[in-house]
Amino acid sequence: MSSNATTPVTRIGKYQLLAHIASGGMGVVYKARDEQLGRIVALKVLDPELAKNPILVERFQREARHAARLNHKNIVILYESDQADGYYYLSMEYIEGIDLADYIRRKGQLDPEEARRILIQACKALEHAHSHKITHRDIKPSNFLLANEEGRCRVKLTDFGLARLASEVEEDRRVTRAGTTVGTVDYMAPEQARDSGSADIRSDIYSLGCSFYHMLAGQPPFGEGTLGERIYKHIAADPPDVRQFNPAVTASLWTILRRMLAKHPDDRFQTPTELIQALRSLSPTTPNDPESFIGTKPSRVPNELTDQPAINSLTGRPPSSHSSHTVVPAPEPPKLPKQPKLSKRPTTLPELRTVSEAKPEDLGISPEQRQAAMAQYERAMENMKQGGDPSYTLQLLLACCRLDPTNLLYRKMLRQIGRDSATPRKSSWWSALFNNVPARSQLHTARKAGRHREVLDLGEQVLTQLPGDLPTQLAMAESAHELRLESLALWLLEQARADAPDNVEVLRRLANQYEHNQRFNQAIAIWERLREMDPSNPEFGAKIREIAVNETLTRGNYTLRDRS
Repeated sequence: MSSNATTPVTRIGKYQLLAHIASGGMGVVYKARDEQLGRIVALKVLDPELAKNPILVERFQREARHAARLNHKNIVILYESDQADGYYYLSMEYIEGIDLADYIRRKGQLDPEEARRILIQACKALEHAHSHKITHRDIKPSNFLLANEEGRCRVKLTDFGLARLASEVEEDRRVTRAGTTVGTVDYMAPEQARDSGSADIRSDIYSLGCSFYHMLAGQPPFGEGTLGERIYKHIAADPPDVRQFNPAVTASLWTILRRMLAKHPDDRFQTPTELIQALRSLSPTTPNDPESFIGTKPSRVPNELTDQPAINSLTGRPPSSHSSHTVVPAPEPPKLPKQPKLSKRPTTLPELRTVSEAKPEDLGISPEQRQAAMAQYERAMENMKQGGDPSYTLQLLLACCRLDPTNLLYRKMLRQIGRDSATPRKSSWWSALFNNVPARSQLHTARKAGRHREVLDLGEQVLTQLPGDLPTQLAMAESAHELRLESLALWLLEQARADAPDNVEVLRRLANQYEHNQRFNQAIAIWERLREMDPSNPEFGAKIREIAVNETLTRGNYTLRDRS
């Protein structure tokens, strides 16, 4: 119960509390006995302090309403929801087993066939919820229990505390507020990160894809970085190829996983049923029994399930000791039938008239990164051509700039679309995302620390929100110059001049950059403009004479090289 409770609670209504299982953000889970029916249950009790907040009580009761609609072998059963002795509680099925997150921690990585069988059962749970118009919104490994049922593995989905009915849009806004985010970041779909109200079954499929990736790789696809960085990666970055962590994963299985993790909901499997069909097509020679354990048919349930004390499906944790079992490799599955919307991306890069003085490899940009940037660019152009959401196009272009900062084409398109569309500045999810990640402040910190790549990344984020922001453009131009991206630095300063044609600092920096790029006539023209603005300043005339001399010397050097 509440941390300030002085007297241990031993009974709530008809339930005798037998053992504390775990404590979570909303309250406590107990192993309890229903003395009227004589059965063992998992009793989830809302913290009394939280019960003073009517919004949190409403969320707790919504969990009960959603769970009560569902009756499926792959979903933890809700027995009742009530209030007794001043406590709100949920009485639920008590499960013997281990949650999937702990199971992965024990094994490190799962055999692909074992993971496929677990995933099929998880899909069945989502399929049932979807048939009742329920979106879970918090799909993750710790919300699946691997239960031991007479020697078979049964996957059980639990915790509908963040779930929402399709008809509860207005109610959900009261409980969570539009534009906010609920869920767990490591498994959160891009559209859910922008606004939880936009999540649907395809969002759950994305989260299930992150969980599947975690099973195969031993880690979620974007588990590193700050909260804002992980959200950004879900929105804009491609996940690393899972086969680099688990070579046993076949190309066909990776194709399915990639589609589950598609950035745009329309590019994913549209229903759990469609996903189940794809998973089953991988291994038609194995028995069609996803509940048989560990890839093939073992003689007994593995020790991880039978040799541990029973735990609860909500938040319980088993003891740390464990024993291993043998995994029999599954036969190599046939190739997956061709799936829509996963056409191969060309590996050619866009042609540009501008060429940076630093090569991509000098900045640690691999060919794979450049190809990934190109794939995002083509996806952005396709979305724009089809009249899609401009904000989605902007996300993709931001990712392009981050993956390959040497390519000016991405920034040119980003600025053009950003100025043509007011969507980013009006969209609640966009504001919510970048207000939670104060890019302008981070840019200042990165600039002082000399992290120039970071300045370029953060600068584009700021300019998407604040087009024409001069301090940001000047900081980016300075960092581009430090990285020897001279064409980028010049272009950034030219953009700044277009926004502030008579700003003295912008003109000074632009003139110096023209001179550095050996574009002497343009540099002289800028200094002449400055002299017109302030005829009394002797510096401007001196700079004009100095550049004229440099131009003459440079032309002379070129002549000598031609003659030699």
